Amino acid sequence: MTACGGGGGGTDAQASTSSFTAAPEASASQSTTGSSSGATGSESTGQASTETPGPFGQNAANYKLTFSDEFEGGSLDSNKWIDHEWYDQQRPINYAVEGGSLKIWPQKDENGNFFKRVINTDGKYYQTYGYFEMEAKLPHGKGVWPAFWLYNHDKPDPFRPEIDIMEAYSGGGPASGWSDANLKPTAFAATIWKGNPGDMAGHKMLQDLGDLSAGYHKYAMKWEPNKQTFYFDGKEIYSTTVAMPDRMYILVDILFGSASGQPDNTTPTGKSNSFDVKYVRAWQFK
Repeated sequence: MTACGGGGGGTDAQASTSSFTAAPEASASQSTTGSSSGATGSESTGQASTETPGPFGQNAANYKLTFSDEFEGGSLDSNKWIDHEWYDQQRPINYAVEGGSLKIWPQKDENGNFFKRVINTDGKYYQTYGYFEMEAKLPHGKGVWPAFWLYNHDKPDPFRPEIDIMEAYSGGGPASGWSDANLKPTAFAATIWKGNPGDMAGHKMLQDLGDLSAGYHKYAMKWEPNKQTFYFDGKEIYSTTVAMPDRMYILVDILFGSASGQPDNTTPTGKSNSFDVKYVRAWQFK
């Protein structure tokens, strides 16, 4: 994953920072009606359910569900996900599906080192264009870097197009604008990387959101052929125009470092400090 650390990258990027008044927390089943533009060119292999609502804050009639995991079982669904990146070595298990959510938490390996965990749909589900949404509660502490993003590694290195729907850096502290004095996340960012190293096409940091580890919020992105629009709890927060034509797969993970610094003995470990994901859903435009 590109370690944007709050938006470092290409000189042509559209970058901005703003504060936000968070909307009241909404339930996972709530859906409202709004305007939406259509798009074509999708491909997917995900499983859909007609009982799942449309994108939060959008007109459900404009969308067709193509991928959904509500994490209602007792284990990660291997028909939808793998628990590592294609080049990763095996690591201790630091995730679980229980209580209606996917939980990924900071943990040290046998050598006392923190290790990343990337849950993704590589080889299981890909899509070009559509609407992608996650409801989640974020972890906190030094070094912790949760993210929800789309990625592609179809072409040879170094071409790696990427859309980061949500990245948070709780270890930054209040001076960084990413978190409070207790290293609770109070901001997140959305970033677009066109594919070549350092070629950042857009970036938006949203601040002053309150403690994002205290409750669940919805993070989403509408991906059209020449436009990307990002949402927080159903409210549009950023839009930019850039062509991103390559299919992508979904990733949900905990990484360490970048603007969050390095984890240390103060970083809370274990299930009580999970990146707690209630659902991940994706739709095509009708």
